[in-house]
Amino acid sequence: MQPEPLNVYGWIFMIGSLTFVWGLTIWCFAKVLSLPAPPPEEVKEFHSA
Repeated sequence: MQPEPLNVYGWIFMIGSLTFVWGLTIWCFAKVLSLPAPPPEEVKEFHSA
């Protein structure tokens, strides 16, 4: 038994969901990568485990 293909509403929902997820991902990466560099004294005191 073959599954039925997506109808119009399925395609709209899938494209809308993918657009939202990709848009949010790109926005978050752009926001993080455009942050100003931390001050040198803050970097000097940073200790990672």
